[in-house]
Amino acid sequence: FPGLRPFTYEECLLFFGREGPVDEILLKLAAHRSVTFMGYSGCGKSSLMYCGLVPVLYGGFMTDTSPFRHIITTRPGSSPINNLSSAIVDYMVSQRRSDQKDIHIHKAIVSSVLRSGTNGLVEVAKYLQTRKGENIFVLVDQFEELFRFREATPEFLDESTAYVNLILAAVSQKEVPVYISINMRSDFIGACSVFPGLTQMINQSNYLVPQMTREQKRMAIIGPVAVGGGRISQRLVRRLLSDIGDNQDQLPILQHALMRTWDYWVENREPGEPMDLRHYNAIGRITQALSLHSNEAFDELTSREKEISEIVFKNITEKNQENKGLRRPCKVGLLAEL
Repeated sequence: FPGLRPFTYEECLLFFGREGPVDEILLKLAAHRSVTFMGYSGCGKSSLMYCGLVPVLYGGFMTDTSPFRHIITTRPGSSPINNLSSAIVDYMVSQRRSDQKDIHIHKAIVSSVLRSGTNGLVEVAKYLQTRKGENIFVLVDQFEELFRFREATPEFLDESTAYVNLILAAVSQKEVPVYISINMRSDFIGACSVFPGLTQMINQSNYLVPQMTREQKRMAIIGPVAVGGGRISQRLVRRLLSDIGDNQDQLPILQHALMRTWDYWVENREPGEPMDLRHYNAIGRITQALSLHSNEAFDELTSREKEISEIVFKNITEKNQENKGLRRPCKVGLLAEL
């Protein structure tokens, strides 16, 4: 179980409960060369992209196209074009298209091409192709960072506009088969209206990630246990499903509780004993597992480190109108001053 973070592509064998939506997503991607995943925080958007969509693209199961040989993942962050450049060069290094010792030179070249005009991403895609007609897939995770940093940093305005234009130009042209997938929290959908072309692209092809059914959540619990060679009691499965209820934004908390329960079970099980209620209760159940784990980490710090931790976390989080915690962009330099 990955805990609070999303599943990665390498963990697709452990990903259960979201097998159905992929066909619908592929149809949208094939028709419009783009798809926007939308949903609330914690609903599993990133995991669905990495472990649902990407393996299918690598397998070549999208109609009327060749298999996707070039798949690049990126996040906007505080410098979206530089981050895209880094993602492209890291991919080139992984494919032995670039030498590790020349990585800074290649990042500067790719960044320069991307900044040269709206067709910059198309030009880079041409270079990535080893033969004509190969598909290029760019997965943009946490797209809402584009708006968060735009609010926090005024000089970010021009770069965010150039970044969106790169995406729109790549999707609209027909010379090179470039496909784009965007992952974005649904509460930021209104912010997209700043970019009219982006709004049109999202309207044409979007996928609202649905709530998981009880049976899908059951598969997400028992599937990884079986793959890992473990066993879990049916009464623990029922308790987990009861504790999470219909709170879909608690899926990462469920994964975290399962990770902690698995680790405790591995260390404290009796011979032949499955994961059971006693292991789950020991880690604090869903309601307390994260708090207990956080306290363990906090207690390991020195008194000075605890002071720093308090200042850092107060400045990288904020509350929204519903009193829910949100990430708040904050520069390392400012944190250091504080």
